[in-house]
Amino acid sequence: MWIVSMSLLGIAAVVGCDRAFRRYVTPRICDIFENVPPFNVVTENADDTAEKISIVTADGVSLKGSLINGHLRDAKGLVLFLPELRGNHWMAKRYCTALIETGYMVLSVDFRSQGESASHPGYSPIHWVTEFEMIDVDAMMHFIQSRSALKTLPLLAYGVSRGGVTALIAACRYSSVKGVVADSAFGTMSMTRYFVDRFVSYVVPQWVYRLLPGWHVNLTLRNGIKLSERRRKCKYVHLEREQASLDSQSVLLISGGRDSYVTPEIARRLQEIVGQGCQLWIAPGAKHNMSRKICTEEYDSRVVNHCDQCLGAKSNFAKETADQRAVIARAA
Repeated sequence: MWIVSMSLLGIAAVVGCDRAFRRYVTPRICDIFENVPPFNVVTENADDTAEKISIVTADGVSLKGSLINGHLRDAKGLVLFLPELRGNHWMAKRYCTALIETGYMVLSVDFRSQGESASHPGYSPIHWVTEFEMIDVDAMMHFIQSRSALKTLPLLAYGVSRGGVTALIAACRYSSVKGVVADSAFGTMSMTRYFVDRFVSYVVPQWVYRLLPGWHVNLTLRNGIKLSERRRKCKYVHLEREQASLDSQSVLLISGGRDSYVTPEIARRLQEIVGQGCQLWIAPGAKHNMSRKICTEEYDSRVVNHCDQCLGAKSNFAKETADQRAVIARAA
């Protein structure tokens, strides 16, 4: 009998220590999770040639955006561009230049509490996607369906950083999305685990962390994320839980070779989540969200060719680019 009693006391002691450990660690994990990296975001100025649009979400938030090439009668397709955290919808001009020049319509909209869109009372966005951003995407999809010139076009979602994650989730939820370009995107749990591995010494000693089994670490991370949801009154979206409905062959992932936030390792983990059918291009020498600036021609070529392939458009990007340069040279 005493053996049973001692065993029960031992189990109770272990459970008590584990609960105390979680109470100590979870708020600190939550702080790491909510800490927004110092992104150096440079927004774009307004384009007077684009059509300005306004969309109201199901929960009453007014979103602002723009439609580029809306006048085209024979557009090759429609690209829904989703900007990064602290960006604005005019940044579509920067990333989608080649798509615009080769005949695509580009619809870009600011998420709530960002850019020109209205603020959501009590909600301050950070670098993780929540259901609030997905409500915004749902409103964008309804807007597309409300326009006869847009709803008949094949659709591709294109996003940067948090916008890239949102584009991937949109493709999971909406069958009308036929392709995805995700620049500097990431998986929520994989990226959280990566940064906790790097900064865990601020929470517990490294030797303690190394003793913890993987399942225990992941469970503690989930507790930290749930605490963040309660504190911020939101619901985070996890690509890892939705990717089963995603066609990996329709996805192009782009990451910078010198990105210190979404590192090449995180990009490869994302490729594993999406599926090996997706393409992953790591732009040599590029920092976070700088792949197009560093490798402009290859970036544009990969993006246009992927869009053409996913949406069934016929084009020769190299020839079109050469023709455009010739026109510019004659005009000069």
